[in-house]
Amino acid sequence: MARHPLLRGEAHFRWRSPDVSRVENLSDIVFALVLTLAAANSVPTSFSDLANLWRDGISMAACFALLLTIWHTHHVFFRRYDLQDGWTVFLNAILLFLILVFIYPLKFMADFVVTLFTRGFATEAEIQQVITVDQVAHLYLVFGVFYIAVQAVFGLLYIHALKHGDRIGLDLKERAWTRYEIEVAAGTAILTMLVIVSAYTLPRPFGPMAGMAFFMIGVIAFLSGLRAEARIKRQAADQA
Repeated sequence: MARHPLLRGEAHFRWRSPDVSRVENLSDIVFALVLTLAAANSVPTSFSDLANLWRDGISMAACFALLLTIWHTHHVFFRRYDLQDGWTVFLNAILLFLILVFIYPLKFMADFVVTLFTRGFATEAEIQQVITVDQVAHLYLVFGVFYIAVQAVFGLLYIHALKHGDRIGLDLKERAWTRYEIEVAAGTAILTMLVIVSAYTLPRPFGPMAGMAFFMIGVIAFLSGLRAEARIKRQAADQA
């Protein structure tokens, strides 16, 4: 969802909200609280834990990166559309609830993956004590439900913004890029569903590696961007 590299504005989109609203203030507090909870879960209790703190640092960075992309998309949405109606507030509340509920499963998944790929487990038995191969698919399900729900919330927010396009003054280019956001959210949700299904149905070792397909999110964003640009050119040609 990190599709907007700048926080000071966009060349193809007019930012309608120069000030931070109370809804955004509350959201920023929740994001900060979630990051604090994730960091508190990594406090070392022994020298052995301290020596392995670099692994916690990597897993924290992974959690931070995911939360930052969610926050960034959230930030850009409110800058672009300046919507403060009841439906927007309701969807924003759902998003904050999702983040609060799923921070610990996300941290668990990040810790396990980092420890596994940095050879932090001495034996196969240690891995099995944390999670069995048969439970990996369930872990994908937990993460997938969260990620699909987040994408659904953002998709509904952008659909809502498009619905009120006339009222907030969206031009043709802005409408095209709003549809782009909807397509990326829908495509990412569908991809996540396929990852979950693959984790449950593919044989070993392919099932547990189903998460590698998340790299396709970049392809989804690229193709949706091409569609948005083609839509803009077609609309410009129709107006000529």
